[in-house]
Amino acid sequence: MDYRKPVTFGENWSPSRYQVLPYFAVERAIVQRPDVQRILDLGCANGWNMSRFGQYGRASVGLDVVMERLQLARAHGPVLAASGLALPFADQSFDLIYIQHVLHHIGDVTQSLHEVRRCLRPGGVLFLVETVEDSPLIRWGRRLYPKWMGDEINAPFTFAGLRQTLADAGFQVQEAQQYSVLFWVWEIFPDQAPLMEKLTPLFVKLERLLLRMWRKYSAHCFYVAVS
Repeated sequence: MDYRKPVTFGENWSPSRYQVLPYFAVERAIVQRPDVQRILDLGCANGWNMSRFGQYGRASVGLDVVMERLQLARAHGPVLAASGLALPFADQSFDLIYIQHVLHHIGDVTQSLHEVRRCLRPGGVLFLVETVEDSPLIRWGRRLYPKWMGDEINAPFTFAGLRQTLADAGFQVQEAQQYSVLFWVWEIFPDQAPLMEKLTPLFVKLERLLLRMWRKYSAHCFYVAVS
């Protein structure tokens, strides 16, 4: 995803992508629940997730530490410049806090999850999408490139270890799934060369095969957890 320009969800992807990225269907069902009205996108970048929530019929607030990203995200809703270590909101401010590939950039994961839990209402939902080092490619890649889009990688996770981290922070995991054995590599290229998106259906077929054999080595995962 190009963080240098505003992006509206769906405009740069073919429908075939959603067949191997399972968190979208789960996320949509949660966001559209009647009891989910107040949403925070923690680490919102250019507002890509915020635009998707808008398509689901929900407004959201975006938070990030990089002003250039917030200027882009503002096209999709209200935004604030702040750290995930000290959220500028009152207790129980949100029904859903969404964190996508951000937690591993935060140096103090325990403090960040404490802040998330503080700002969620009782029974509120943390929807967490993360990169995990169950994938040997991720492990090796991070040794070579300890930054992503200029942001330091400060907290490496495994799928099982992240579940325990959430439990230690007081969250109850309701759903968890690993995905993207190799498809995460393919995702990078169409964002840089949109014409390559036409080849995505071929990589979807390959990814489905790899998932049947090696899901435990997936690079990504998602968690649905309640406070």
